[in-house]
Amino acid sequence: MSKILIIGVGGSGRKSIIKMKEDGIPNADYITFNCFDGKEEAKEHDIPHYNLIEMNGLSGISNTHNPKIFAELAENVKDQIKEIIKEHLK
Repeated sequence: MSKILIIGVGGSGRKSIIKMKEDGIPNADYITFNCFDGKEEAKEHDIPHYNLIEMNGLSGISNTHNPKIFAELAENVKDQIKEIIKEHLK
């Protein structure tokens, strides 16, 4: 059986993931990447959440809605993101 991994990126991606999970897509796993601490919300819905700010080892900066900053943060940790995705596909 194939495994489906659905990845939500950003706030809209997170909301879409929550909706898809609630709708119950069979054989799917979900993860989210964002620049805010959404661990509590993700935990409530049993969805692994990865904060790009934390993954970059940064603290003291606020959530960002700036796509350029988001892209830079993701680029800095692209190898970690690849590994996270590989782990979730096992």
